[in-house]
Amino acid sequence: MLKRTSLLFILISLVLYTNQLQSTQAAIPAIAPGIHLSINGENVKTDYEAYIVTATQTAYVPIRFVTEGLGGTVSWDKVKQQVTIHSNDQKEIVLTMGSNVAYLNGELKVLSNAPQITTPRAMVPVRFVSEVLGAEVHAYKDTDDVEHIDIKW
Repeated sequence: MLKRTSLLFILISLVLYTNQLQSTQAAIPAIAPGIHLSINGENVKTDYEAYIVTATQTAYVPIRFVTEGLGGTVSWDKVKQQVTIHSNDQKEIVLTMGSNVAYLNGELKVLSNAPQITTPRAMVPVRFVSEVLGAEVHAYKDTDDVEHIDIKW
């Protein structure tokens, strides 16, 4: 009797563990790494690899890369999980990790895709931040199916 009870307990535990593992994996978006980035036609490297969330085709880059590359500054509030961007033309953008709400000079803006924390970096949708800072974003694939993002300022 004890063996049957133990076996039943183990089987139930395995089923519950498997269900929990599957639901956790479903929450992780599929990403496509390996984007080639450039600013004004000059290839640049980041300290953390940019990626595309395939479900929404949104390219994410480290916040410092895009902001400092376009002449702005970034500050990080760990408690609030917020980044504040100051551009050289006096714009202020406040983004909260995981939130689709941003503030541009105090005015609420709704993002189609939220910034993300990918340890150890805050990652932001490249198009929104670049365009607010006055740049144009051109995305394309080359003949080898490699994704390129060129930010022109």
